[in-house]
Amino acid sequence: MTTAVLALGSNLGNKREWLVKALALISTTPDIYLMDISPVVESKALTLAGVDSSKPSFLNCVAEIETPLEPEQLLRELQAIELELGRKRKERWGDRNIDIDIISYGNVVLSSPDLVIPHPEAKNRAFVIVPWYLMNQKATLPSVGRIKKLARRFADQVELN
Repeated sequence: MTTAVLALGSNLGNKREWLVKALALISTTPDIYLMDISPVVESKALTLAGVDSSKPSFLNCVAEIETPLEPEQLLRELQAIELELGRKRKERWGDRNIDIDIISYGNVVLSSPDLVIPHPEAKNRAFVIVPWYLMNQKATLPSVGRIKKLARRFADQVELN
């Protein structure tokens, strides 16, 4: 079994409901065991051009899971959940009803065409680091270090929701 950290986000429709539905599907997927969930935070939309206050804000949370699945298998399961919930991949970093990313997978460092672990932008995203810190103050992002240090930098960029 490997402990993995997932980040979930939504900025369309009933955002909280999308998070709840995604977490329910994660928790009922064979070989994925939901261990903990962070508080929900609200953040401004992040696009390829940067923060965009004109777009709907996001609700985000982080979940800790345990799984015997290999990283690529886990990715396929999470993408199937997104698809089941109606996720449309129209534009990179566009608006979406649900997004589920693998942030870390044990201490694994992996780079393939479909998956990079740890998530390459996690250390720069308040909407990942702050809820993760709120869930587990002793957490470590592989290849980066303790998230406590990062969380201090981002504390004013998200709001508890």
